[in-house]
Amino acid sequence: MSRVFVFADEAGNFDFSRRAGASRYFILVTLTLPDCSAGLALLELRRELAWEGMGLDCEFHATEDKQAVRDRVFAVIKRLALRIDATILEKCKAQPQIRTSDDEFYKFAWFYHMKHLARGS
Repeated sequence: MSRVFVFADEAGNFDFSRRAGASRYFILVTLTLPDCSAGLALLELRRELAWEGMGLDCEFHATEDKQAVRDRVFAVIKRLALRIDATILEKCKAQPQIRTSDDEFYKFAWFYHMKHLARGS
């Protein structure tokens, strides 16, 4: 069995109402890589940008960085061997038994995401 590295992020909240501030979706995204070379490539890009005088905060941030920085980050990402998976759950369609607690919905979301990630489809 080969070793892989999986990085994850989530978006949305556990408020199932339609009030202001309640997200319509809960989204899980994973990035799967065969090694950690992506981190090294992005670190090298940070160094290049620093030498070029491009001011950066402590990390890359797609919505806050200048377009020139984003273009360079995407150029690095395009060269990587990676897989991106996203599970988008429309919260209003969740069964009542899944809405009983934040924990239940959260476990359900991750179970289905990882079920498909683990089998590679």
